[in-house]
Amino acid sequence: MNLKIALIVLLIIVLAVVAYFVWIGGDDCSFSAKKRSLGIDLEAGLSDVKAIKGKVGITDDQVRDFDELQKDLAMKYDMLCQEHKHKRVNDATYLCRRNNMDQVLDSMRSFLVKTKAAASLADPAAQKEVVLKALSELEELEKKGYGAGCISSMSVNPKTLPFMGHTSERSVQITNSGNNDFSYTVEDLPRGFLPQPASGTVPVSQTVTVAIIRTAEPIPNNSPASFQLTNNFKDHVPVELDFDKQNAAVYEALAETLKSISAQQNREPTVEDALKVVDDSVAASATWKSVQNADSLRYFLAAGVLSEAGNTKAAHAALDAATAKNPALEKQPATLILRGIVYKNENRPDAAIENFSKANSLAVGSKAQKDTAAITGVLSGAVAESQGKPEATTWLGSKAVQDGVKKNPQIMDFAAKSIKTTSPKLKTAIEKASAATAASPH
Repeated sequence: MNLKIALIVLLIIVLAVVAYFVWIGGDDCSFSAKKRSLGIDLEAGLSDVKAIKGKVGITDDQVRDFDELQKDLAMKYDMLCQEHKHKRVNDATYLCRRNNMDQVLDSMRSFLVKTKAAASLADPAAQKEVVLKALSELEELEKKGYGAGCISSMSVNPKTLPFMGHTSERSVQITNSGNNDFSYTVEDLPRGFLPQPASGTVPVSQTVTVAIIRTAEPIPNNSPASFQLTNNFKDHVPVELDFDKQNAAVYEALAETLKSISAQQNREPTVEDALKVVDDSVAASATWKSVQNADSLRYFLAAGVLSEAGNTKAAHAALDAATAKNPALEKQPATLILRGIVYKNENRPDAAIENFSKANSLAVGSKAQKDTAAITGVLSGAVAESQGKPEATTWLGSKAVQDGVKKNPQIMDFAAKSIKTTSPKLKTAIEKASAATAASPH
């Protein structure tokens, strides 16, 4: 029996020690833990302040303010910790505000140390200047607030990007009018549009330009669409994309212009010809030249126009130039989709399908994931169908493809044109794949 009691007592002790380190000792962001690490006894410190207030010239209001400050700090210190633990405050904001609170706590400790030293003197008035200086420094920190330097202010202009006619690029400017550097990300951009740069940093008082360019892929059925710019302080600014039917066929129009230029000289379109067409298309953009890696975008747009015009070799050269100038483009699904189309038209079907698959993988988790899966699925299935491969049924019969084509028939037209087949033929293949998938056992 004694052994059993001893084991129970030991278990209770072990649990108590674990609880201490998990809930108290191990919680380095709790106010209690911070007080212990600094050796601060706020209650005793308040008594010391009251004991010498008259002799050093501290007013009753200042004593009351000090008492309220320590209570407010304790509450907000622990609250910030809990908000961060539950992901309601991001890391950057938490670390900034935590640092400000720690500075106040350090200043409070300095004030209390000087107060305690004065309280031990027969004539604390001798320490008056030292104590009042420490109190003044604490009050100045308090006035700054715990959020000082932790506030971001992201302004975006314009809030609507009109893609009309043969416009292939529009851009937004992001300005940091706050007092803390922030990093931004372009999110929820629909298929048919490509951002450059997709993310970056905006220092205080600076402005960066982000280009949104049209790709050869189908855009949403109805205008307007939208995307948003977010930053690491959880600011979200929506931007509207307004486009017309003419712009939906912008690559066809630019390709016709390109072919007209080369036909006048009785030769194949060149990369240089395509760059001239692209430059005319973006000429109206006042901020184009300030976009990071703008030259790589010229070549990317030129590659799409050349592919549309049927000059696969030049399209490949332009795409290689674009990614060489800006390797980050290789991480964009639009780049891999275009490269896959170029490979297909170079009679490299396996390389084409591999790039479509990579594009689909890169889009996972994005708002455009379903549209990307539909486009890459139709393209992969169309390539496999042209090769007489049975895998075509798997791709074309997938739910992503079936739903995507119903939602936006332009996806099927785009795929048919890209791999040099007809829409009716591809439509028939999709219908057969759907029937076969429905008939197969699950």
